[in-house]
Amino acid sequence: MWSWIDSAVGLVASNPGYALAVVFAAAIIEAVAVLGIIVPGTPILMAVAGAGAMAGQPMLPFLVLSVIGAVIGDFVSFWIGKTFSVRLRRVWPFASRPALMANAERFFNRYGMYSVAFCRFVPVLRSTVPLVAGMAGMRQSRFVMANVASAFVWAPVHIYPAQLAGLSLERLKDGDWQSGALWGALLLAGCAAAWAVHRAVIAKMR
Repeated sequence: MWSWIDSAVGLVASNPGYALAVVFAAAIIEAVAVLGIIVPGTPILMAVAGAGAMAGQPMLPFLVLSVIGAVIGDFVSFWIGKTFSVRLRRVWPFASRPALMANAERFFNRYGMYSVAFCRFVPVLRSTVPLVAGMAGMRQSRFVMANVASAFVWAPVHIYPAQLAGLSLERLKDGDWQSGALWGALLLAGCAAAWAVHRAVIAKMR
């Protein structure tokens, strides 16, 4: 396992520009309709950010590009929905999986602008709700407001846990079990808190 981790860290350390480009692309893909369902953007983003932390790279560039990528991805989905609203229901995967659109429409009709922000943190819905918002004719200014505000929350929620994971692995690799355990405990506590908030939000949205 350590050899794989060392290879990943070495690759990121020697190609910081490419690492940032991958994080930027992953943040975009995660939010784009259909692509966000097929390509695991979040695991890719967190893995690269974690390797960057182990390589001693600052997290601010990863954070900034994640925010920008998330905003772009959501806006692309919104634009697709607004531009091709009539055709979308007849193409894959929406034609063969009508539940994708039905669930997204239910959330959007009930919560409107807030659904764009909430569903950024919900798998599958994160890339379909912006699409539905565009199809429903949501005002672009309201969409952009929800899109940007939620991106500023989404990016840190993924980048900083990845950093903690990377630091924890780095300490364990160096034999510093005490520091590694501390970083790991902080990571678990953060994940547990995020999961609790996620469940509370989903429960209120139902």
